This record gives sequence, structure tokens and C-alpha cells, in this order.
Amino acid sequence: MPSPCTYSVAPAILEAAQPHDMMPMFLSDPVLAVFCLICAAFFAAGLVRVMINLAILDHPGHRSAHQRPTPKGGGVGVMASFFLFFPLVQDITGRSVLRADVILTALATLLLACVSWLDDMYQWRPSIKFCAQSAAAIMVVAGGTILGWPTPLPGAFLAVLWLIFITNAVNFMDGLNGLISGCLIVGNLIVAATGVFFGVPDLIWPALLLAGCLCGFLPFNFPKARIFLGDVGSQGCGLLAGTAALYMTQHSIKPSGWLLGPALLFPLIFDVLFTLVRRKLAGHSLVQAHRGHIYQVLHRSGMNPVLIAVCEWVFVCWGGIVALLVAALPTFNGACLALPLLLAPQIGWVALAVFRTRRHPVGPW
Repeated sequence: MPSPCTYSVAPAILEAAQPHDMMPMFLSDPVLAVFCLICAAFFAAGLVRVMINLAILDHPGHRSAHQRPTPKGGGVGVMASFFLFFPLVQDITGRSVLRADVILTALATLLLACVSWLDDMYQWRPSIKFCAQSAAAIMVVAGGTILGWPTPLPGAFLAVLWLIFITNAVNFMDGLNGLISGCLIVGNLIVAATGVFFGVPDLIWPALLLAGCLCGFLPFNFPKARIFLGDVGSQGCGLLAGTAALYMTQHSIKPSGWLLGPALLFPLIFDVLFTLVRRKLAGHSLVQAHRGHIYQVLHRSGMNPVLIAVCEWVFVCWGGIVALLVAALPTFNGACLALPLLLAPQIGWVALAVFRTRRHPVGPW
């Protein structure tokens, strides 16, 4: 007579079906993550509406492209929404936020956003903003963003300079409706679309989240502005963009994958560097406020501001295409091929500005 079986599969089935085992499968569902992105966009839009009602106004000056007082601080909605949903999206997609680089980058961005928002309201001295930018950049680098570079100390110094420069570049270029927010949306979408190819999948969902938050802001700023991003948004987003570029430099699996960040940001980098060099050669002060950026000159010449902004978005797309074309090349070869490809449309942009100002004089620029 066979002996009775003493083993039952029921406990194993029940144990396998426990909530603590099923929860990670549910939380890793990309559909839930996409739902969070949509919520982030609507939450950002709601906060932007609140900021419009607060009516902290940006009064037009000699550098302004707008003609009447317009609320500023739309970046509060973008930054607040990003910080609120970032931990949730990271957890849903199975990525930890309890890492030194993530925590210090978040604290640095929060510090810079807060100081920038106070500056939006009280117009502090530029030295205070520079100190906040420097402190934020140092915090990002201290978190280990460039850890593993072959020259740690010089690399850390260059990384801090890069972050300060990009933060200011994004801020300087935020002078026309939809220009910066649109460029950042396009750039983040390209990072998300190519993250696996370049070997930086950790950036996919943060890039989508920031793009979603900016999408919540864009309808209030483009094509006509009901509110501006303000320093709180431009500087906060600038720091995040510079940090993402550093991360790609360190972690990309492609020989020339480090070019993705600079290529996407190249339209902003070129405009700022070209303007600084030109003003230096003309004997103008580099720290004095001006309206001599290429996009400002084109706008002053009568070019449609919507067309200017869209052209800048296209330049960002071109940067992504160039980065993809040279990604598999050796580092030096990739840079040598990418530079003329990135410069070509920018030289054409400058030529257009020269042509238009000869037909429609705008005065010194």
C-alpha cells in the first residue's frame, strides 16, 4: 500500500502569491510610470496657473522681448512637479533614489532653485547667484557624478566649470517664448529615446519626467506668454541638463557617446560663446546685461519669434542626429567629425542674423 504524500504544493503556491512578491512586478509596470508622467505634467500645469494668479511680474526693460508686465516663476511648477514625482517614478521603474549622486544632485538643484526664486522676487546681486551656482555644482560633483575619470582632480574642476557654464547658458537663452522650454523638451525626449543605445538607461525616465513637467508649462508660454519660466526654472533645468551630460560622459558604452550631451546643448553653447567672444572683441563688458545674443538680434530684426524658437528646437534635433552618427567612432575621430557638423547650422544662423540686420538695422549688437 503506497504511503500518503506528506508534501502539498498549496503552501508553495500561496507563498508565491504573497503581496510582497507581487508588488515589485506591479511597481515595475511601465504603464504606471507613464501614468505618473501624465500626472506630473498636469500637476505642473496646475502650479503654473497658481503662479499666474500670484502675479509676480516681470516688467519689460531694454533687454526684454515682451511689451507688457508678465508673471514670472513658471519654473516653480516645473521644479516642484519634478521633485514630487521623481522618487515615485524611480521606485516604479526599479531604480533607487538612495544614492549619493542622486541625493546630492537633488539637494543641489533644490538649493539653486530656491535661491533663483528668491532672486526672481528680490533681484539679488549677481554675486549671490554665482555663489549658489558654484555651491550647487560642487555638490553635484561631490556626489560622484564624475567618479572614475582618469584625472579626478582636474576632472572635478572642469566638471564644476561645465555645470556653472551650462546653468548660465540656459538662463541667458531663456529670453524668448518657448525657446528654452522647447529645447529642453526636445533634448530630454532624445535622451530618453537613445538611452539604451548609448548605455545610459538610468536617464530614460528622469528625462521623460522633466520633459513631461516642461510640457505642463509650455502651453502657458508658447506661442504667446502668459507666464515666464524665470530663473527658478531656467537655472534648475540648466543644472539638471549639465549633470545629465556629465553622467553620459562617464557611463556611455559608445566610444564617442560622451558627445550626446554637448551635441544636444550645442545651440545654446554656441550662441553664448559666440556672443561673449564678439562682445570681448568689441570692448564691451562681459558681465553687463545686453540683448546681443543671436536669437535676440534676429528677433530685433523683425523675425517671427515663433520661427526663431522652432529653429532652435530643430538645432537640438540636429545635435541628436550628429551624436548618433559619430557614436561608434573613436573618441578623437568622433569629435573631429561632430564639430563641423554641429557648427554648420550655427554659422548659417549667424549669417542670417548679419543679413537681416543689414536689411533691418537694429543698432549695435
